[in-house]
Amino acid sequence: MRLPDWEDRLAAYLLGVRDMPHAYGSHDCALHGADAVRAMTGDDFGEPFRGRYSTELGAARALRKYGAGTLEATFSAHFEDVPPALARRGDLVLAQGSIGVCIGGEAIFAGDAGSERIGRAAWARAWRV
Repeated sequence: MRLPDWEDRLAAYLLGVRDMPHAYGSHDCALHGADAVRAMTGDDFGEPFRGRYSTELGAARALRKYGAGTLEATFSAHFEDVPPALARRGDLVLAQGSIGVCIGGEAIFAGDAGSERIGRAAWARAWRV
């Protein structure tokens, strides 16, 4: 359940990582999604993954060992699937194989040079937070 001040908490989180580049094990797409959820709810479903990998291969292994096997299956195990057209601010989305945070018509993703925005038309899946 989202905290009463979830919007301020999410905004503060997104501002804090705006210039942070993608890094496996600390600020990759899965942990970006988990960190946004933690900011909004106080719950850290990403805790089993933290400190367990630092490479793309390690991330895949961690998804198999601590998650539901894949990125999509892991997020689906924790959150309700919704059509991307119905995603609301703070929901999680999948685009181009990465998890992002819906902020309206766009979502914020962990990119190589900091946060990247991808529009709703490119979202393949969405999950309600």
